[in-house]
Amino acid sequence: MNYITAFMAVFLFMRPKSFLKRMILAGLMFTALSQAADSTRVTLIFGGDVTLANHFGRYIKNDFAYAFKKLDIFRQADIAMVNLENPLTVSTDKTEKLFNFKAAPQLAEVLSSGGVDLVTLANNHIYDFNQSGLLETLEVLNRRGIYYTGAGRMEEEAHHPLILKRKGLRLGFFSYYGTHKHSNSHPATADSAGTAMRRIGLIRRDIEKYRDLTDVIIVNFHWGLEKEHYPQKEQIRLAHQVIDAGADLIIGHHPHVLQGVELYKGKAVFYSLGNFIFGGNSRTYELSALAAVDIFKNKEGPVIKPRLVPIEIDHWQPSVLDSLRAKSVIDSVRKYSQIFEHSIF
Repeated sequence: MNYITAFMAVFLFMRPKSFLKRMILAGLMFTALSQAADSTRVTLIFGGDVTLANHFGRYIKNDFAYAFKKLDIFRQADIAMVNLENPLTVSTDKTEKLFNFKAAPQLAEVLSSGGVDLVTLANNHIYDFNQSGLLETLEVLNRRGIYYTGAGRMEEEAHHPLILKRKGLRLGFFSYYGTHKHSNSHPATADSAGTAMRRIGLIRRDIEKYRDLTDVIIVNFHWGLEKEHYPQKEQIRLAHQVIDAGADLIIGHHPHVLQGVELYKGKAVFYSLGNFIFGGNSRTYELSALAAVDIFKNKEGPVIKPRLVPIEIDHWQPSVLDSLRAKSVIDSVRKYSQIFEHSIF
């Protein structure tokens, strides 16, 4: 007999005549039922593009708690993840490109104090200060207890998923960026650090290798065109191929704006979450969104319930929008999702 059944048995046996006692017992039963539901639910929160450099770093000075002060949803989640688009390094060995981002290693505290458990490093800025910058970033994150995916000291590490267990569920996180066609992909090799390359053959290999070690597979992609609200056909094709290969959820980054959310074979694809705390952006206000995903244990397998959480970002400080103002964000993403046969709306 579990504790919920026990509560019910006591309630029926005692059948208290006092209204107050009946209400207290009913409250205890409701609490027990709520706790039982929570014990089988795992909540994931995903934020978009993060750069702790440039405008953001200068604005907060040493107030490392500033960015997440109004975002309890990150600390309350079982796992919170963002796309970290800068190395955490003191290196001055920058690559030749238009925009180079880096943040001082101590700014990792912004993430840890905010409740970020995990970052994807598979993006076009993590190698802005070459291999030395990437390697220092990995060391900084390890010291801070922040997990990472999508990059590593060599190819095997870059392609290795992070598998986290929460409430009996094994969650596998994979991240990919670029192909050999991109000059700034910097893919990891057998003897050099870099990112996990976004090639369907490699992704299928990785998923097949770790499928039996996970209950839910989450894939992060850095893809698409900046400032575009609609994904390219090749992105949609890749998303479908990856879900067919066994992925349960796809989270996209890079365009710096929101894109639609597709449901393909019942699996959600958030094509772009837009900006989150993007210090490379001089704009001091914008609207964006988080992806929230509730996963419930079930005898037939995990049940995944995705939703969009609209946010506003005021001077690089995000907060959840009230329902009235959130409607405009949801309406926009619903519009962007009309190109898909099915969406979450």
